[in-house]
Amino acid sequence: SIEYKDGFRVVCADVPGLIDGASEGRGRGFDFLRHLERTKALLYIVDAAGVDGRDPIEDLKILGHELANYGDGDMLSRQALVVANKLDLINDKEERETILFELGLVAEELGINYKGEALGISACYGDGLGPLTRAIREVVKKEN
Repeated sequence: SIEYKDGFRVVCADVPGLIDGASEGRGRGFDFLRHLERTKALLYIVDAAGVDGRDPIEDLKILGHELANYGDGDMLSRQALVVANKLDLINDKEERETILFELGLVAEELGINYKGEALGISACYGDGLGPLTRAIREVVKKEN
């Protein structure tokens, strides 16, 4: 959970390992997706650096498709933030900006209900976490 100085609190649920086919029951898909049914907002976090051969754009597409295909498909309509983690592993500033821009475009194409642009962070070094926690608070307060 995130606790703010004024006592406001956001309870978070981590849904690891959501894979292609999860909405059809592949892997532990239904178990993970069921947890999301109780959420007020969603935080899409992808590995921007592509560690382990991952592609952040493809990962966001998979997340979006799985949420769109789960249940009655209303998950994408929930307030959301799109976040690129591990930006510290990308030395080229232009490449970082391109990834954030492309994530924003994909989020719009998928119909993810987010405002603004994709946020970039480095959880390892704490970079961008202040703006992220403020954005999380704003999104959750909209839903209350």
